[in-house]
Amino acid sequence: MLLLILPGCGGQPTGHEPASETKAGKAQLEARTRARPVDWTQPYLVVEPETTRAIQGIAEVDRKRYFAISDSGRGFDRRVRDEAMYDYLVHELGIAFGRDLGIVRSAARRLREDASRPGFADLMPLKNRKPEPPSERMLADFGPNLDVAAHGAHNAFPEFMGRYATKQSSAGDHPQYIPQNLEAAAELSAAVLKYAHTDFDRPRYYEPINEPHWSFYKDPHLAEWHLKTMEAVHRSTPEVKVGGLCMPVSYFYRNDYRAFDGLKGFIDNTGCRMDFYSFHVYDYLRWTNGVFGGRFQSGLALENSLDLVANYSAIAYGKEVGIVVSEHGGYIHGQPKGMYSGELVAEEIVKRHFPDVTGFERELKKRSIVCFAHASTIIANTLAFMDHPHTVWKAVPFLLLNTWSWDPKYYANLYVPYGYTDRSRWVEMPLTSFYKLFQGVGGRRVKALCSDPDLQARAFVNGSRLYLAVNNLANRPQSVALHGIDTPRVEMRRFGRNPDYTAYFRRQIVPTPERLELAPREAVVLVADYGAPIGERRRVNEVVCYGDGITRPLGQAVFKIRVPVEKKIDYAILRIGLTRPAGRSRTPIVRLNGEELQVPLEDCADRFTEREYAITKLIPLDPRQLRAENTVEVKFPDGNEGVVGSVVVRAAVEEA
Repeated sequence: MLLLILPGCGGQPTGHEPASETKAGKAQLEARTRARPVDWTQPYLVVEPETTRAIQGIAEVDRKRYFAISDSGRGFDRRVRDEAMYDYLVHELGIAFGRDLGIVRSAARRLREDASRPGFADLMPLKNRKPEPPSERMLADFGPNLDVAAHGAHNAFPEFMGRYATKQSSAGDHPQYIPQNLEAAAELSAAVLKYAHTDFDRPRYYEPINEPHWSFYKDPHLAEWHLKTMEAVHRSTPEVKVGGLCMPVSYFYRNDYRAFDGLKGFIDNTGCRMDFYSFHVYDYLRWTNGVFGGRFQSGLALENSLDLVANYSAIAYGKEVGIVVSEHGGYIHGQPKGMYSGELVAEEIVKRHFPDVTGFERELKKRSIVCFAHASTIIANTLAFMDHPHTVWKAVPFLLLNTWSWDPKYYANLYVPYGYTDRSRWVEMPLTSFYKLFQGVGGRRVKALCSDPDLQARAFVNGSRLYLAVNNLANRPQSVALHGIDTPRVEMRRFGRNPDYTAYFRRQIVPTPERLELAPREAVVLVADYGAPIGERRRVNEVVCYGDGITRPLGQAVFKIRVPVEKKIDYAILRIGLTRPAGRSRTPIVRLNGEELQVPLEDCADRFTEREYAITKLIPLDPRQLRAENTVEVKFPDGNEGVVGSVVVRAAVEEA
């Protein structure tokens, strides 16, 4: 995450300036950005459009990874049934496709047991099936493959393959089982992927089961199922990557990081051999005393979840594992939920702000409130995922075109029928603002330094255009001086919430601002068109350096980190993921090689403290402080309650 907290943040100088921020470095930076002189004592955001920023060698942005809809894409042009809508979504907003659910279940319902192989499916009907080829339009618009992640539904495999269950998974109203005959189940998955799809719509990623019951997480049977499935799929369709365990949560910090034991156990049980490992990322928002709180897994919390997985696999297995997130978002959690998640909470808010609005217009007000909660989380997640291209292969926002076939009122729909019944009238939901905000974003990452820890700041160059995306994670307004954009005017896109908690999206052409102002929880994308391709003058590569341990209790939180100091380092960031009980100090004492660092407290801290304080501290380092082997110590002034999840240094190495 390129978010530097440099001198001037909160009026607290760090005392250590990165090499690029020394007196000579500042002058060079100002010259490179053609910027007016920077007041380094005030919060700022500096962009270098001509400095490419790679992360573990990856600079280019693949839009298919991040800007999909939760749809398989199969027959999409036929299902939309609206030429204008297809053109709007595909050609204007630039959507891709991301998720398919239950691909084995539909096939399994039609297959019988093979009389000559008890416990196995007769695959001849599947082999004789001819999948529908894509239209010429879809091929032209999306290329040779849709790049979709598919996961299996619960209890999807035929009963003749046997049922494997635990005492816990068998209890309750929705009992779960997984197949007992793993060879047969693996064969069926491989056959479905091979014969029920064309090369165009065949999933790129496959998870055998979606969100399995927690009691399966560390069960060797689940791990063996995944390994056998991967082996069978690789034999028949080697282009398909297989992984799991598709956990429903990413709050690995919960219970002093004991919540990481499930994924860690699955990695160990599979010998870290799966093509990728996977989990879902959802914020659970609660409306309490007029404020949206809850358990947050997005933004700064997600940064550590992603660091933690890679840090563990690097230590234990000598490699960074791939990560696939086939669902992410945020919803308003409350019981009863109403017609859809958050509907009754939204009704409470609408009753206060729109007492006279009735009918379907009232429904749209409620949906707008729910849409903001979902979309704002998706934005925060996406900006985190985009800063982990070396591990995150696919991240699918849980946004569906529509769910008319089973529930037109569902909360995650891009469109609903007017009045929930008139299917001749499409009603666009504010969720499409996610794609409007990031329209055109792609190309290569470029350097952008921000001194405000509450702002996720990312910059990209795509042809002649510079895109600067900034998201305010705090419930307070943020303001930073803006430097480095050398055009007289920019397109300004804003997504945020009104005082009544409904969502807004605004787009206008404005003079290039000298100061960027963001409302609470607002996201902004600035688009600066330079009129000609923006070239590369220099390049930095953020090398990710992992600590020698994970999940260490405070009091024992001492880490060793090796850094390539033999190379010229432009800037460096220390990333510390931690959790503590709510109500305790939120500002750690951090020492690097015995020297205490200044650790600013982010304004968004209050949002991350409902049940525990879980965050990623991002601390700028002077590269001159770094050694080949470094010691990082973390503690708190009020005791040792809590755990440090991981400690990582990102060192931006200058490249020729």
